[in-house]
Amino acid sequence: MRSKSNVDLTKGVIWKQLLLFVWPIILASVFEQVYNLTNAMIAGNLISTNALSAISATSQITIIASYVFYGLSTACGILVSNYYGARDMRNVQRAVDTGLVVAVVGGILFTIAGQIFTPLLMKVSNVNRSLYVEAEKYLRVYLIGSAAVFIYNMSFFVMRSLGDSRHPLYFLMVSCVLNILLGIVLVKVFDLGVIGIALATVISQLVTDILALRSLTSLDENLTINILKLHPDKKMMSRMMTLGIPASFQNILIAFSEMMIQSHVNLFPNEVIAGIGVANKVAVWVRLPMQSITVILTNYVGQNLGAKEYERVQKGIEICNMIGAAITLVCCIVVFIAAKPFVSMFDKDPTVIEVGVAMTRYTIFSSIPLVYSHMYNGACRASGNVRIPMLLSVLSQCICRYLFVYIGMKLTFDIRVIYLSSLFGYTLSGIFATLYFRLSSYTREAHLRP
Repeated sequence: MRSKSNVDLTKGVIWKQLLLFVWPIILASVFEQVYNLTNAMIAGNLISTNALSAISATSQITIIASYVFYGLSTACGILVSNYYGARDMRNVQRAVDTGLVVAVVGGILFTIAGQIFTPLLMKVSNVNRSLYVEAEKYLRVYLIGSAAVFIYNMSFFVMRSLGDSRHPLYFLMVSCVLNILLGIVLVKVFDLGVIGIALATVISQLVTDILALRSLTSLDENLTINILKLHPDKKMMSRMMTLGIPASFQNILIAFSEMMIQSHVNLFPNEVIAGIGVANKVAVWVRLPMQSITVILTNYVGQNLGAKEYERVQKGIEICNMIGAAITLVCCIVVFIAAKPFVSMFDKDPTVIEVGVAMTRYTIFSSIPLVYSHMYNGACRASGNVRIPMLLSVLSQCICRYLFVYIGMKLTFDIRVIYLSSLFGYTLSGIFATLYFRLSSYTREAHLRP
């Protein structure tokens, strides 16, 4: 029997079902991003610009864990949604058990690896010597929470694949409020500086784990989930790795590319580093709708392919494209106009504001072609095709974008090269994904288009 909070994506009016499912995911993404915003705002307003710069200088390192986990969690979600659409509860059970084991073991291993390779990652990122001590403190404590991030990400993808997008929202709301309160207390009362900010995040993430794992035990009466008695399946794990590793590898390469670009940013003064970091955090808000709708689209396509509802698959993809592009355009216009107030929330330094506003306005409209990259690649992944989306994304967002920065900075040491690289890479990503989806024989054979 389905939970009352679940939405059946294989039945009903498509756009109504999608909108019913989307709003909790968008709000959950908002609260998820508030983690990073809270950390940056507390650092910039309650500690110093240097503290904000230290967090910004390591920002690309901290998201590597999220990128890795996102790929494997997506793979688990695809399998669960496919089996759930076909009403194959036996394999749903196997996929959920296997995914949770992967999350626990993988999270622990990543936490250990993060501590070992912190010096190397910071060296590759060219972290400024004046920021090094604070940046290393923040990074080491932050990475302790890697296992917690993996566990709740996996749990959330399972919930959404079964049609429940509300509980992840509720849990993130609680965790977000806790993160804010703990961050302020640990910085203002206990004077722990950047360590306090990172520690608040880790504790909040652990609370999210507890809430998510408890919820999984009562997700569906046809599932029996005992956290202490999970039964991973070798074949299921093999399928999960086949789907998840290319996506994780793609995300790692994108994160590494971002880290290499950050190494060029870190050659500029601290105020410029902070300004670029703030602009990236502002841009995230514009991309939240497309990322949330991509999650929906992946679950929607997975369930309907499992149910062999091919016409619904094709209509759903087009509807998600239209919704994503429309919302993103509105967000771009708002952020372009209000860039200065948004940037000023993080730091009052004039140089930080100037750089942050310029970076935001140069790059913000590149989010529109990125919508099509997210949607089309997400649809392909839901059908089991993970390699081509990986290659297209790596080519545009890693190779082409980094070459643009490398060659541009050799020709002229100008921060505008960094601004334009985002515009260049994201636009290419949208063009490549659209051409593949519209022209490839695979997308027709997989019933993703007529």
